[in-house]
Amino acid sequence: MFINSHIASGYLAGTFSKQESKWVWLLIFSTILPDIDGIWSSTVAGHHSILHTPIFWIVICSICAIIGKIQKRNDIEKGSRIILAGAMLHLITDWLTARTVGIQWLYPFSETNYWIYPIEPEKGDIPIWDMVIPPYINFYFENKILVYSEILVNFAALGWAGKTYSIKK
Repeated sequence: MFINSHIASGYLAGTFSKQESKWVWLLIFSTILPDIDGIWSSTVAGHHSILHTPIFWIVICSICAIIGKIQKRNDIEKGSRIILAGAMLHLITDWLTARTVGIQWLYPFSETNYWIYPIEPEKGDIPIWDMVIPPYINFYFENKILVYSEILVNFAALGWAGKTYSIKK
């Protein structure tokens, strides 16, 4: 899934959950956190590091939530839950739209990648920035269900944002 679609899915989830604005922004930010590994990864397929495993986010967010509970900081506890929700939303949407690498749902117990549609790992052996140009973008667009679902998520987020903004005006 492309980053704009992760942002859109985070925005939709945040607004539908009727959270305060600061929590919606945190959810949006957390939906792109797992892709931070793209900064140091040399390939599209290689950017699925430990940041693309549920166990990482469960452990990190649980530690933060426990710290928040000990310090009686409800904002840290809630923030930890929201970050976990955003990271998991990212993993779920990557799993649904996987083209070159799946999600290792059971890591560290298993390094098996899981995906919905057939993947082609060899197509992911390109620099991350080459995702948006041919031939990768053409390959990505071959699966019309994925393309249309990403477009739908983006238009839904834009429509909802426009509706929300026009109501507040």
